[in-house]
Amino acid sequence: MTASAQEARTVLCFGDSNTWGFNPDGGGRLPHDTRWPNQLEQQLNRRASGKAWRTIEDGLNSRTWLLDDPIGAARYGAQYSCSGRSGLMTSLHSHKPIDVVILALGCNDCKDYLNLSAEQIADGARILIHDIRSALNCGPRERPDQPPCIVLMTPPLVTITAQSLNWGFAGADTKSQALARRYLQLADELELLAFDVQTVATASSLDGIHFDSQAQSAIASGLADLIAQI
Repeated sequence: MTASAQEARTVLCFGDSNTWGFNPDGGGRLPHDTRWPNQLEQQLNRRASGKAWRTIEDGLNSRTWLLDDPIGAARYGAQYSCSGRSGLMTSLHSHKPIDVVILALGCNDCKDYLNLSAEQIADGARILIHDIRSALNCGPRERPDQPPCIVLMTPPLVTITAQSLNWGFAGADTKSQALARRYLQLADELELLAFDVQTVATASSLDGIHFDSQAQSAIASGLADLIAQI
């Protein structure tokens, strides 16, 4: 068997703190095997009849679609840009060849001080989707000139808690719900896959933003069902 035939298919999980694995109890990062990108790899490989799968975790706390949020980054020493677009192309070229990209952003864009509507947030998604489709030779090993398959994942349904208000999420409960609907419309318009995480997992009541350890397997299972159809 050739080396290319043995090479695992790659799923790039590009998202925010819910991709990074932020623990809603304030205890730092969830364990490696608990986080949904790594559970996704396990589930895909259990179902695989051919090539194996590997997932790449590229989650960043406070990451948005387009905006650099210095207020959000200040919680981490203001040491990086929160703009997803600023890091996407580097991530694509670092991890190519790539079969699937899961875009899991938009929650942080719902912060009240960023003053973005659901439509404007979805426009950020549209731009990164275009970037992926125009990235040079970042697609699957067999056809690198073809773009990776894209899965647009909705943000969680934000709930208002003392912690979410402290982070700037006033009004994000209604905005995140509207945003999920807009993502589904955008995915249909651009002919890509959509995963509505709000139908399978609920943000923890501890902070209203992040998924706890119990939600991780449901997210991974739903994504595995979707990707297995590709």
